[in-house]
Amino acid sequence: MQAVRLAFTRRWLGILLFTTVFAAASVALGEWQFDRRDYAQQQIRMLDNNYDLVPGQIDLIIADIDDEPNDSKWRSVKLTGEYLDDATTYVRNRVKQGTIGLEQLVPFELVSGEIVIVDRGWVPADDKYENPRVKPETPDGEVTVIARLYPDEPVVEGRSAPEGQIATINADSLAETLDAPVYTGLYGQLVSEAPVSATGSLWSRPLLDEGPHLSYALQWYVFALMGYFGYGWALVTEARGDAPKKPKTNRRRKVEGRTDEDIEDEAIEAVRG
Repeated sequence: MQAVRLAFTRRWLGILLFTTVFAAASVALGEWQFDRRDYAQQQIRMLDNNYDLVPGQIDLIIADIDDEPNDSKWRSVKLTGEYLDDATTYVRNRVKQGTIGLEQLVPFELVSGEIVIVDRGWVPADDKYENPRVKPETPDGEVTVIARLYPDEPVVEGRSAPEGQIATINADSLAETLDAPVYTGLYGQLVSEAPVSATGSLWSRPLLDEGPHLSYALQWYVFALMGYFGYGWALVTEARGDAPKKPKTNRRRKVEGRTDEDIEDEAIEAVRG
């Protein structure tokens, strides 16, 4: 009963409110970790479903040139047309195997007239990390390209790049300089070309896993429970400490049948002589 009365005091009601807020925040963080796990699992399923499919026609996979490849990420497409070599752009500050480099973006004009931005691979940067050390030449004339679709990268406000370079891969920003309709919201990572030509370093199959999100989520739920456990333990401990204590009795020590008073009297008499 003492703990119940103590729980309804202003101080302990405040502690209970703080504990509840902490528990709610912990549960929210746990749900966030579950959402991240769901997203990771979705990406793994998409990779498994799309990566090894036979290359298809882009107009059959992407219904509208303004659509993003939401469910078609990692899907390979077969493109026939010509590279617009004069519009080649390099993506700066790309790290591969611990080395800074750039990625070569070249608009690819289909025989139907639309343009797809193709990433022809990573090339190392020069000693100043400003320009590509080598610039792979694109093949002339009609080319058949196999590329994997990827969604555009977001534009980072305030991040600039020198002329002929770009900070992030974003087809919208490149479309402004091209005179033909461009597939925006996506670009293609090169898999192969025919005829074969020199390219940058291309990509291998991604290795995806769902990460530690499940264990992190469960930890946050445990933290929420621990908060209430700690509240209850502290409340009961303080309630027990507030209980009235029995007064200690002042017991006189007896030595060989004499009390402390007898010993004190004898000491005084001895001093007086």
